[in-house]
Amino acid sequence: MITIIFSLIIVLTIAFNWKMHFRSVSNLLVLNSSFIFFLYAVSCFIQTPLMVSNNNNINLLFCHLCGFFGQYTAGTQIFTFLAQAIFRYFATVLYRQKILLTFRVNTIIIILGWIIPLIISGSLLALPLAYQYESESRICFTSTKYLLGALIASIFIFFVPLTTIIGLYGLILWNLTHFNRFQTDANNIIRYKRNIKVFHNILLIVAIMLVCGMPYMLCVIINIITEAPWILYSIKTLCISLSIALETLVLFFTNGKIKKKLYEKIGFNQTQVQGIQSRRTNHINRNQILPVIS
Repeated sequence: MITIIFSLIIVLTIAFNWKMHFRSVSNLLVLNSSFIFFLYAVSCFIQTPLMVSNNNNINLLFCHLCGFFGQYTAGTQIFTFLAQAIFRYFATVLYRQKILLTFRVNTIIIILGWIIPLIISGSLLALPLAYQYESESRICFTSTKYLLGALIASIFIFFVPLTTIIGLYGLILWNLTHFNRFQTDANNIIRYKRNIKVFHNILLIVAIMLVCGMPYMLCVIINIITEAPWILYSIKTLCISLSIALETLVLFFTNGKIKKKLYEKIGFNQTQVQGIQSRRTNHINRNQILPVIS
């Protein structure tokens, strides 16, 4: 429910205020991630009866389709963050190449981020045992008991995009550190501080994906050697859903424009918000008149 509520808030806020307030590539990427979060939540909702009933007599076609849709949406959300990492690399390192910051280029990247996991998830349908119902976790998903399907999903939908994201942010961090040493122009420093803030926010999301994705990989590795304990199946399923819920919350609470627009719509504590902003301004003004000691 958390994922559905907050992803819908982000999607609807950006969509209905696109022309006036949110027309930018970065907001398009946030919209892209939030929409796939919503679709993943829908895929979990579809399988709710399976989780409750714990019935092994499930229509095979229905199970395959549910497993495919769940795997596709779970995989695509990682590619949406890869698209954000690529754009952030363009904006931070290759910002002089203006064409890389356009809607056209980044829309192509977004489309590829939907097509690639579709091909990978679709190819698993050719493997009869890739998508199956696991009585331990009570869902139809890419089974960790079937090694080939689990490895394909783990490598191409999890490890490859995630390591690419980490590599890109490593290059961004190196660039920002190197940039901080040699650049002193006021506009460049402002851009540097903004990029650092965005870097911290998305680094948090990457950490969430990395930590919450480990139980699935651990389950695959243990099944190669012996049979994984049943509790690990439940943990891996819970961690995937928890990961996407936390990522949705991070996207919402780190986007000041979305929060501001939502508060305006519902009239939530506007007077208090203005008072807080006023006190911050006064605090800054008092600090500005203090002598600088070098």
